[in-house]
Amino acid sequence: MLRLVYGCRLWVFLCFRESSGFMSAIRFLVADNSTAIQTFLRQLLEGYGFEPSSIKTTHRPQAALEVAAEHQPHLLLTDCYSKELVSGFSLHQSLQKLNPQCRFGLMSAHMGPTMAEQAQRAGALFQLAKPFTAADIKAAVAKAMEHMAQLHPEVAHKLQPVAARPVLPTLPKFQAGDAVLYQGRYETVKDVIFRQGELVVHLQGTPGMVPATKITKL
Repeated sequence: MLRLVYGCRLWVFLCFRESSGFMSAIRFLVADNSTAIQTFLRQLLEGYGFEPSSIKTTHRPQAALEVAAEHQPHLLLTDCYSKELVSGFSLHQSLQKLNPQCRFGLMSAHMGPTMAEQAQRAGALFQLAKPFTAADIKAAVAKAMEHMAQLHPEVAHKLQPVAARPVLPTLPKFQAGDAVLYQGRYETVKDVIFRQGELVVHLQGTPGMVPATKITKL
């Protein structure tokens, strides 16, 4: 099974805003201290057909607030930032002041009953526990998009069947079941994991994790 394991918590917030009587173009903001996560989510959103210029990224929640004030995102994907002065909840509340229609979904490595209930009370569209697979995150974002499509024609248009939309990022290039060569031996990929900014694989005949750069796909 292909797995993308991220070591930090991630929240997803969605909100819509009207301006001068018409819906503005959908814009996104990714706030996470992992550049790898920023890149993955940017590419996933671009796979829906959204313009790259509509997607902004930041590492810190304080910077996210500054960007949000000007960028006015409709979709905010953010780390929980539990140890920061501005947490994921605080960031969401700030966006609600800009746009009362803000919605969100939650992804966390520490998903438990208390957190899930808190997210539900806040109107979460979904709760996604980590580690999650590429299919899991795709399904979660798709669920949020389908909800927003009921309110916003532009999102509904993006969800119309079109070849290769949405597409997942090209990362990772290996998948479970692939035949590979490692240290002169023929092996089979059991799991693919994206961990701490590095792609590693679990081979059926080799204990532990192996950096993807050290194996060759046959």
